Amino acid sequence: MRVFNRRFATATRRLEHADTAVRLAGVYALAGLADDWQDSRQTCIDELCAYLRMPYEHPPDGPPAAEQLSFGGSQEVHHTVISIITAHLRDDARVSWRGHDFDFTGVRFDGGDFSGAVFSGGTVDFREAVFSGGTLDFTGAVFSGATVDFTGARFSGAAIDFTGAEFSRGPVHFVGAEFSGGTVHFGDATFSGATHHFIGAVFSGASIDFSGAVFSGGAVDFTGAEFSGGTVHFTGTALSGGVIGFTGAEFSGTTAAFADATFSGGTLDFTDTTLSGGTLRFTDAEFSGTAIAFTRATFSGATVDFTDATFSGRRGGLSKDLATDPPPGLLLPPA
Repeated sequence: MRVFNRRFATATRRLEHADTAVRLAGVYALAGLADDWQDSRQTCIDELCAYLRMPYEHPPDGPPAAEQLSFGGSQEVHHTVISIITAHLRDDARVSWRGHDFDFTGVRFDGGDFSGAVFSGGTVDFREAVFSGGTLDFTGAVFSGATVDFTGARFSGAAIDFTGAEFSRGPVHFVGAEFSGGTVHFGDATFSGATHHFIGAVFSGASIDFSGAVFSGGAVDFTGAEFSGGTVHFTGTALSGGVIGFTGAEFSGTTAAFADATFSGGTLDFTDTTLSGGTLRFTDAEFSGTAIAFTRATFSGATVDFTDATFSGRRGGLSKDLATDPPPGLLLPPA
């Protein structure tokens, strides 16, 4: 125990050093200690996450060169911490850190690689994190049984890639998150067995891509979300059971494309939405047994276009009043 405590003290002191090489040595020493010291592994992980939470702002462009070099060193250490955490969450990890908590609250990310990481159990906390610049890679990541929280996070000018990620048996929260600029890809992701919350999220000028995503059971909840400008792609998504809910959401000047999507079972819910400008496009979508609700929706200068969609059954679940007397802006194929 005494040896472990000495190693811990030495590693944490190195993290505070001004020299990049010394800080990197502290990161690797702390990761090695986490591998060796199972009883205090969470404590070592907490220290690595705490380093990421330290102030980390890009210096102004231009001279002095010393500030640019200092930032470059800090960036290298940040990205190294992320890489080490990811390596311990992949299938080929020599020592696994799965099931532990990871506190990234308020961290500023300007890139990093979480691809292939498996978060199973525990809490992964990105609350109030800032994603600005660079690419943060979650391709093929698995969130199974963990609580993942992006509440209040800000996505601005960064590329966030969840392509092929799996979300199951644990909630993912994007409550009140702000998406302004940049891109967020959920292409071919799988959502099953839990409710994933985008409640009150703000999408302004960003490109959000759920193309090819599979929603099976559980719910993806955009209640009260605001979409203004930018695009949201659900192209080729598949809904079989569960709910995609936009209750009380506001669409203003946004294009939301559900082209080639397949809806077989479940509910697509636009209750109390406000549609002012922009387009919801269901080109070549297929509806079979899915309930579609526009209850008390407000159509004001927007277009909701089902004209090339294919329905089996009663308008694929559209309520009778919408199917027989659609409001201006709701375009349906011939009965």
